[in-house]
Amino acid sequence: MSLTQRRAASVVRRVWRQERGDIAQVAARVALAAEGVGNLSTALGGGAARGLLEMLQHNVLPYLDWEEAIVHPVIDRLTGTSQATRLLVPQLEHVREMIEIVQADWEGLPRAPTRRQFFVLRAHLRRLGAVLRAYVDQQERVLGPVFAAAGT
Repeated sequence: MSLTQRRAASVVRRVWRQERGDIAQVAARVALAAEGVGNLSTALGGGAARGLLEMLQHNVLPYLDWEEAIVHPVIDRLTGTSQATRLLVPQLEHVREMIEIVQADWEGLPRAPTRRQFFVLRAHLRRLGAVLRAYVDQQERVLGPVFAAAGT
């Protein structure tokens, strides 16, 4: 590996570790919202839910795009194959799908949601939290060893 490749991998690894930690925090916030810490109805009417949705929209989704566009090619070059990154693509898509579902749930809620609507939203939030945690775990299992082997 050339010095330039090593530097590029080091930068990608550093950003990846920071963003992975941020996504883990978002997953924790989603899980708290799903478990109804506080009053979900109040959270939905106030800024808490909107803030969570904005974090998903403005932090998590751009990170997923960055991972596909920047991290995956670096990993492919480091390993000489796309096997590792192919493992990550389905999980990335699952995260995106769950974010879309939660956003649609929230945007579709009437001013006075029914218990059923809260139940569905809470179930989707729980699922999103689980998918985000699984995604972070899978990243660690797949990308961590690649960066370690590269000496970054």
